[in-house]
Amino acid sequence: MRVRIVSLGTNWWSAHPSDVADPFCFRRNAAWFNSAGLKYGGRLRLCWVYPGQVRFNQSSGFNPEYPNRALGRTFECNGPNRMSGRMHLLITRAADPIAMPNRYLVTFSEQLCGPIRFNRPDWKSAGVQLISVSVRRDRYEVMALMEETGWIESNVGPWMLAPDRTLLVLSNSLPGGQQ
Repeated sequence: MRVRIVSLGTNWWSAHPSDVADPFCFRRNAAWFNSAGLKYGGRLRLCWVYPGQVRFNQSSGFNPEYPNRALGRTFECNGPNRMSGRMHLLITRAADPIAMPNRYLVTFSEQLCGPIRFNRPDWKSAGVQLISVSVRRDRYEVMALMEETGWIESNVGPWMLAPDRTLLVLSNSLPGGQQ
């Protein structure tokens, strides 16, 4: 599966081999994880209602010092799978720059999309697969894999990928009223 990263979550952490005598243990064979989380002041809150994570191995071409450089890039991935009660998406390596993605990794929040009623069964299209969801009171952050035609519905309206597939936009703001 090829996934283009449109946006990433707030929560970051890493894991490294147990051999800390190796001066490069924090770079060589390290893994970096990203997930949905909520910032309150300077504190990160993990309010997972749907736990999950995206994993970048050292061999994936991801640079943890510049995580935003992954935005807009397409990566080869194993399909998402559930392990130990969490959804996992493993990014294995960078895809050819001209490779067309099968899915898009997007992260959205109440600041971007407005309130979402998660208890409604039709708040997202069938082409949206959840990776991680954090919710606390009226705040939320959702990481999801979307198909090109996928959408999410908030109280403001339906949100879809922009025609250039770089961000989520309100679908009635698309040129020509595209749906």
